[in-house]
Amino acid sequence: MVILGIEKKLFTIAEYFAKEDESGIRHEFDNGTITEMAGGILPHNVVKGEVYTNINIAIKKANIPHMALNSDTKVRIESANRFVYPDITISDGTPEYYITPDGATRRDTIINPVLIFEVLSENTRDFDNGEKFDLYCTIPGFREYVLIEPEACWVKSMYLQDPANNLWRREVLTDRNAALTLHSLQLSLSLEELYAALDKLPK
Repeated sequence: MVILGIEKKLFTIAEYFAKEDESGIRHEFDNGTITEMAGGILPHNVVKGEVYTNINIAIKKANIPHMALNSDTKVRIESANRFVYPDITISDGTPEYYITPDGATRRDTIINPVLIFEVLSENTRDFDNGEKFDLYCTIPGFREYVLIEPEACWVKSMYLQDPANNLWRREVLTDRNAALTLHSLQLSLSLEELYAALDKLPK
């Protein structure tokens, strides 16, 4: 996802959701600050679409209770009072909706991601590769984070190998013939299938 502009006024959570409901534009929320989001370039969107399609197929074939959610779904990061739009979110079993401070159920926002994919872009690469991972790690039940470059074969996976000791393991793949192992789901995705659609785009 691409960041556009940041509104300087501080908003309450209720004001944020009211703005989201009234606007056709997505916004992320950072402890009162609202940032307008925009769509990515074509390679970004193509790779994101392939990831979503392939992980959906794999989940259905494995008959596991998790659900793949696209970039219209917000994730609540309670520890930092944030709402973000990951590119693809996999719920830890059935999605659990966020309940607002006034008791409303937000069916566009979940609190239980187990796996998150982010397709990188120029103005979010550093944040996605650093602080954002640290924020996601504060969510109970979160187990895996996958970063994907959209214009060259490069995938970084970070997964919680030893929960008792909070030990995460990192893997980087650069070969399109390789498979990405999703440890939190016990599934794998072919990188060739994720990147093949790029071959149809203009150079």
